[in-house]
Amino acid sequence: MSTAMSDGVASTSPHRGLRRVLTRYQVPVFVVLSMLLSWMFIPVADGGLLPHGPMLAALLVLALVGGRRKVADLFRQLTRWRVSWAWYVFASGLFLAMHGLALVIAAALGMEVSASRSSLTGGTLLAIRLPLVLLGGQWEEPGWLGYLVRRLQDMRHPTLVVLLIAGLVRVAWHTPLVLAGAIPWYDFAFGIFALQIILMWLYNGTGGSVLLPMICHLFSNLTMATVLPLIAEADRGRYWLTFTVIEVAVGLGILLATRGRLGRRPA
Repeated sequence: MSTAMSDGVASTSPHRGLRRVLTRYQVPVFVVLSMLLSWMFIPVADGGLLPHGPMLAALLVLALVGGRRKVADLFRQLTRWRVSWAWYVFASGLFLAMHGLALVIAAALGMEVSASRSSLTGGTLLAIRLPLVLLGGQWEEPGWLGYLVRRLQDMRHPTLVVLLIAGLVRVAWHTPLVLAGAIPWYDFAFGIFALQIILMWLYNGTGGSVLLPMICHLFSNLTMATVLPLIAEADRGRYWLTFTVIEVAVGLGILLATRGRLGRRPA
């Protein structure tokens, strides 16, 4: 009997040891998996990334570390919709307001802005916007916020440390896009980090709802895809820079207004 028991312990101990190591280093494992799962689709996605990569990496790590309970916790964050209506206004209207301001500044600076430049028929709207709903950047948020920010905050790291780590990981994940010329360097270096500030504030302010930041990220993509065709091609770079400056200003304003806590509640 003792031999059987010792054999059983010996057979299970490697699995327990692997789980302990994975639990200890789960954040680096998550980051590496996020990059691999998203970047491996670059050749077949014409230089694009799989936005679901961070979410898939989070689900895999949580399943290995905590099983169904941890996976269910992430899905609860995804479906947490009972929050104040004001958060829905912020999530859906913030980037609309920012682009409105950017268009006013663009016109004042002499950029060519004309609604006639964009043929927004029902068919083109569906063809361009539907992929953003199914394959847009909002699907990153269960990984970046629901797992990474949640995990770092549960580890009691200061809010600014969490912001720095999560923001830099988000920026690094977008590296193939800036190398391919899909996004300008100033959006890569500053705009993406400002987006992290805004979405982290929404996440913490709503008590850990991933849904609201996903809505905000979706509107970020939709508004840029709608407004940019209105700008003369020669002026689109200047408009994107103008918008990035506004986005960074909004992010810094939220950071200052919340005194660096970004809606995070005291432990």
